[in-house]
Amino acid sequence: MALLIKRGGKLIDIFSQMQRGKILDIPAGGGQESLNLLKMGYQSFPTDFFPSATKNPALAWVQANGNEIFPFRGETFDYVLSREGIEHLENQAHFLRECARVLKPGGKLILTTPNVMHLSSRLSHLLVGHRTFRRGLANEVQTLRTMTGTKMYHGHIFLIDYFRLRYLMRLAGFGEICVFTDRFSPTSIAFAWLVPILFISSMLAIQMYRSKALRKTLKLPPVFVLREILSHIFSPALLFGKRMIVVAEKNRHEDGPVANIA
Repeated sequence: MALLIKRGGKLIDIFSQMQRGKILDIPAGGGQESLNLLKMGYQSFPTDFFPSATKNPALAWVQANGNEIFPFRGETFDYVLSREGIEHLENQAHFLRECARVLKPGGKLILTTPNVMHLSSRLSHLLVGHRTFRRGLANEVQTLRTMTGTKMYHGHIFLIDYFRLRYLMRLAGFGEICVFTDRFSPTSIAFAWLVPILFISSMLAIQMYRSKALRKTLKLPPVFVLREILSHIFSPALLFGKRMIVVAEKNRHEDGPVANIA
C-alpha cells in the first residue's frame, strides 16, 4: 500500500482509487513508496536531496534539491507525491510552484506533513511554542541534520499549518483542495470539548474582519472560500489527525492562480 487515508470510517489506499499515470515522488526517502507505486502500475520517478537509497534498477533515481528548480520539463507528470517533505524546506512557496509547473493541467499534488492544527498540538504550541513537547527547543545544533557546502537539510523547523499551505497552493495554481488524515491523536480526541469554543472564536474573527473591511473598503473573501476553510479546519482530519494529507488539483490552462476568487 502506498498511502492510506481515513474516509468513511475506513482506511483506504488513495492511489488505488486513481487512474494510473506518471508520478514524481519528491522527496523519495528510501524509495519504498516509489517501489509500491511501480507495483501498482504507476510510472514512478523518485527524487531526493540525497543520493539513491535503493539499488533497484527499475527506479530511475534523480538527485535534486526541493528548494531549487526541479530537473524536469513543465507539464510532465500526472501526479506529484510529496510525503513528509515540505516541513524540511526553506523555500516552500517555490517548492509548490515547481510542483504545479511539472504537473499537467488537472494533475494532482498529494502532500503529507505533520498536522500542527490538531487540538493537542495547539495546546503544546501554547505552552512551549512547539507542536510537541518531545522535540525540546528548536536550535541550530539538533535541528540542522546535515550540511553539504552551502546546502542544508533541516529537521522539522518549517512546519506549515493548513492556512499557509492552502494560501501557497492557491497562489501556485492549485484549485480544488481536499484534506484527509491517516490516524487520530487520542489526546486531541480527549480535548474535543474545546471545538465549540474554537468555532465561536473563528466566527467572531470572521465577523470582526468583515466589520473592519466594510469601514475601510477592504476586500472581503467570497462566502464559498470561508465555507471551504471552515469545513477543513473543523473536519476530524485537522482537529484530531496527527498527519495532514492534502490532495490538490492543478488548475486548467484557462484558469488563473486564484481562479474564481479575485
